[in-house]
Amino acid sequence: MNRITHRIDHYSLQIYGNDLHGGVTRWATAVIYLYSSGNHVGSAYFAREGFTAPDATCSDGMIYFHAQHEQYEKVLDLLRNEDPVYLCWEPRRDPREPNDGNAYFFSGREPAGED
Repeated sequence: MNRITHRIDHYSLQIYGNDLHGGVTRWATAVIYLYSSGNHVGSAYFAREGFTAPDATCSDGMIYFHAQHEQYEKVLDLLRNEDPVYLCWEPRRDPREPNDGNAYFFSGREPAGED
């Protein structure tokens, strides 16, 4: 699998509440759904405090970015304030771990000293 990069032009948010008496234990506290040219191309999941986010994955070009809850504000700030913003999946060749790779966000070039 080659590197996959999507330019993110829209996003939507989903924040989960607690379900203390139900049978559902969610490891994620928030999800940001990511879109490129009208297509859902990825999701960023953020682990609830006390839970550990699983490894990021990619399936059929859909990128699943997983991070701890501390990263939520940083990712949201990037999406709100930078243009362009990209979501990338970079596969790693590890025979012990299928579908191993890194998911990350990056912005376009910014001029130094910008206000």
